[in-house]
Amino acid sequence: MELVTLTIDGKTYQAPKGMLLLEFCTAQGIAIPNFCYYPDLTSQAACRMCLVRIEKVPKLATACTVTITDGMVVTASSDEIVEARKGMLDFILGNHPLDCPVCDKGGQCELQDMAFQYGAVYAHYEVPKNNKEERRLSPFIAYDEQRCVKCYRCVRVCEDWMDVHALTKIFRGTNEVIGFYGQDLHCEQCGNCVEVCPVGALLSVDSRFKARPWDMREQQTTCSFCADGCQLELGVRGKQYVRAASKDLTGINGEFLCIRGRYGSAYISNPARLTTPLIRQGNDLKPATWDEALATAARLLSGIHKQHGGNAVAIVGSSRLTNEANFALARFGRTLDTPHLAHFRNVELGDFYAHLSAPLATHEDIKQATTIVQIGGDPTEYSPLTGFAMRYAQRKHGARLLVINQRATRIARRQAEVFLHVRPDGESAIVRALFEEASLEAMALLAGVAVDDLRTLREAITTADRLVVIVGPEVRGAALRALAQVRLLTKPDATVHLLALAEDNNSAGTFDMGLSVNAAHLEADFGQSIRAAYLAGADPISNLGDHWRAALARLECLIVSELFLTETAKLAHVVFPAMSYAEQDGTFTNHAGQVQRVARLLEGDGNRRPDWLIVQALAKAMGCPMPSKGSASALLNDIALEVPGYAGVSFASLKQAPKGAFRLARPLAEPADRERLQASLGEQTALIDPAAPHDQRIVEMGEGLFARGTLLRHVKVFDDAQPFWEAHRGEWEAMNVETGWPVAAD
Repeated sequence: MELVTLTIDGKTYQAPKGMLLLEFCTAQGIAIPNFCYYPDLTSQAACRMCLVRIEKVPKLATACTVTITDGMVVTASSDEIVEARKGMLDFILGNHPLDCPVCDKGGQCELQDMAFQYGAVYAHYEVPKNNKEERRLSPFIAYDEQRCVKCYRCVRVCEDWMDVHALTKIFRGTNEVIGFYGQDLHCEQCGNCVEVCPVGALLSVDSRFKARPWDMREQQTTCSFCADGCQLELGVRGKQYVRAASKDLTGINGEFLCIRGRYGSAYISNPARLTTPLIRQGNDLKPATWDEALATAARLLSGIHKQHGGNAVAIVGSSRLTNEANFALARFGRTLDTPHLAHFRNVELGDFYAHLSAPLATHEDIKQATTIVQIGGDPTEYSPLTGFAMRYAQRKHGARLLVINQRATRIARRQAEVFLHVRPDGESAIVRALFEEASLEAMALLAGVAVDDLRTLREAITTADRLVVIVGPEVRGAALRALAQVRLLTKPDATVHLLALAEDNNSAGTFDMGLSVNAAHLEADFGQSIRAAYLAGADPISNLGDHWRAALARLECLIVSELFLTETAKLAHVVFPAMSYAEQDGTFTNHAGQVQRVARLLEGDGNRRPDWLIVQALAKAMGCPMPSKGSASALLNDIALEVPGYAGVSFASLKQAPKGAFRLARPLAEPADRERLQASLGEQTALIDPAAPHDQRIVEMGEGLFARGTLLRHVKVFDDAQPFWEAHRGEWEAMNVETGWPVAAD
């Protein structure tokens, strides 16, 4: 990085050559007002608030577009500049309504702040107000166009961050508004446009008129949905959820959130939450005290354990529970000597971690990659921050992006340099061709892709300088183990990172805590060798299918710890009301191996308890010799001592970690025997049907993002949005997506 010398307001600085002047001034604490500038968005120079005087430049310049050069002399504050900023602010306020007392943005409004700093008491001119009614762009986003300051942040965030292009500028001059194509806002409904809006023009429907900023208590915590593990700021008024935001956050996601992270947490205040333990009496579940419920659960579970041993008991945690809760569950299971320590997951992390040849990829690693290979999965729909990082790498420094998938995902259609559209199970043929060059033509035919594309993929991996390989849940068995050993294919001096896309927020942490069995594999054993099960935060009937109802009904004892009376909980003999992530402290581990803080915002009312406390109380009632801890931090200390890779993790170390994320150092495996890998891949590819047709369906916007699981079924705004989504199903991609993507002939 070349440093140059410049002078700002008479003071000399050293700065990176080519850096935006506004960004450097901000980093140095030199206040330059602006509306249209925003980090990681293309420069706009629309608001003209960041005017500065640059020596030898005949007129005032916009600091958001000027790059630093050697010897530059800048005046950032003078009477001339202050007057120019006042004039621009007066112009902006000319058509802006004076409704701060009723605007949701009041107290957090950038225009309000600048009016106090630069504005005049009286306007210098009068213009007729362009009054327009506020309107809803979608069930999630409302727009009050008369408040708009024409900064175009929303348009650019939709283009640059999301690659959706749903918003645009319509008309000109004082009649200009932010609009969209069609009758409704066709997009992912992420709300990032709301987040970056400097005024109250764009607002979230679910939080409007609920609270002023100073009425809320807010707490930074980690999202409870996908495995990316975004940081967000939850806001409540009293004990009621108001909103989730990401403004000014410095976590791994910056200010990016998806629809689930921004609008999905309202379930924490849903009145349908369980508030008291339930015990089965005949065909009904009846309210009971905690002592009664614990005694009943202990009696049922102890009876089966004493008669049939630990093999008759299954302990099933959940990837939406904290590490501390899952650690306590695994510890409880070990005291019962059961081998069935499980959770439901969609990717075999054990196979992947056991053969890992390179560190796990964080989102920062993805952003810095020069070559990104995605095989299976759909980050845009199921891991949105990962998808954002992939788009960022290509947009910022032209990273090569190569995608292998059974369906045409949005990244495959819009960003990929090469898209290998494989037939069902064709991913293993692609992997075999990577490790066995002699089979390349045969594997291309078997997978149903062009030979030249497969050759390009292999060349990209073997020559990459900074490579990230992202693996989706479709890749299993020998192919998954081989991709974990991709270091065998790369240049010796290449920087390589790997990422297995998990589905839920704490999938990696749940596996690490010892619940390593995939609970989906236990279905046939329920009611047979397994006679009792403790399910914490798991709802297989709703999420995996009604066939689980029969399996659970065969159990002699089913104990469930849940937030809601789910379909699974309705079959239980005892139900414990658990706390949500907003009501307890703890940690989550994302699929990049980063441990992050879960911080309590809502105080419990005594009726609900955290899962780790419930299982400890049950162990005590059963007389199990299990250590009992009084806090999540004490359990985290035990995790640091007992769980491989977690040494040094504590609430204090998380606070000190970069971006609040403690990066685990997972052990790397020795290089695998290449001939054995090839033999295993040969066996796997023999199972591919060479006549199987390609899946011609594109992945439509919202297939994953709009899907509702146990938690989102209890969020009102998602209920309200169902007719909206159904009405537009099949239309959204046609708005802005090229559909002529190539498919190899069979």
